[in-house]
Amino acid sequence: MINSTIDPALAYCLQRFAQLDAETSTPQLDQVQRRRLLSELQARLLRTQPLPDIAVQHHYVSASGREIAVRSYTPARCSTGQTLVWLHGGGWMVGSLDTHDDLCEHLAHYTGHTVLSVHYRRTPESPFPAALEDVHAVLQWLQQMQGVLPFATSHVMLGGDSAGAHLALATATQAVLQPDTQHSRIQALLLFYPCLLPQQDNASMRSFAQGFGLTAQAMAQYWDALGGADHALRTPSLCTAALPQLPPMAVVTASHDILRDEAEDFVRQLQALPQGPRVLLQRADGMVHGFARMLAASPAARQQVEAGCTMLQQLATSIHTD
Repeated sequence: MINSTIDPALAYCLQRFAQLDAETSTPQLDQVQRRRLLSELQARLLRTQPLPDIAVQHHYVSASGREIAVRSYTPARCSTGQTLVWLHGGGWMVGSLDTHDDLCEHLAHYTGHTVLSVHYRRTPESPFPAALEDVHAVLQWLQQMQGVLPFATSHVMLGGDSAGAHLALATATQAVLQPDTQHSRIQALLLFYPCLLPQQDNASMRSFAQGFGLTAQAMAQYWDALGGADHALRTPSLCTAALPQLPPMAVVTASHDILRDEAEDFVRQLQALPQGPRVLLQRADGMVHGFARMLAASPAARQQVEAGCTMLQQLATSIHTD
């Protein structure tokens, strides 16, 4: 049973997800395929009519031996001319452009930026750092396409939810540790409930391990499937040499989420640095992990996403491009 202290609309949403899980028989699918299917079915269950005045286009980025699908969302009115590159959540294993379609439309609406959603390679077929390489390729593409596509620029904001937030932070950390003149400059980060470290044992992990959407067991499985155990950027929050030079960031956590404490501990670590980046933190009360992609079903979740976008706008006022 879902705890009554969370938003009732999200509680109902989780109940519908549980019913969908129970009613979907897939004996021919393995665990990864089943999780991906359920992720897509959940998105269809919640999908509403597209927002008006958001122009959506599909693009394909050529990279070594592959193509990366991306989708742009550009507000027809009040466009800022800036670009927010978005990396979807899903434990690095599930999630897609479609599962985060609603969210990306709203991000474009609330910020006025063009939002570019990236479908990076997923685990377990493509272990870390494959997804990170895809993000890097998209940022290079944005720089190369200046003057061709209106949203292509050498200065971007970067964001993501859950595993996508992890990849956004890893990308920003890589940009500090391995400077590359062909890499778009990351001006700011917007991170919704990032997963940062495996094998956590803290109050939120213990309190919300079951019954609140993402479980502790599932998170452990996602980390195992991620691979790349010896790669430094697998755990970017531990790359202490890069932390003072990270871009400003807005971090949104969920009150009823196993990942809450690790994200908030990281924020406090950054805020304690003598000359660290500016970091804004918002704990979304009554929210569970994944609330941002469920915003179509919950007015409270929409308000929290809008508040996160407002924090990003606050950071933008202090950003000066070269």
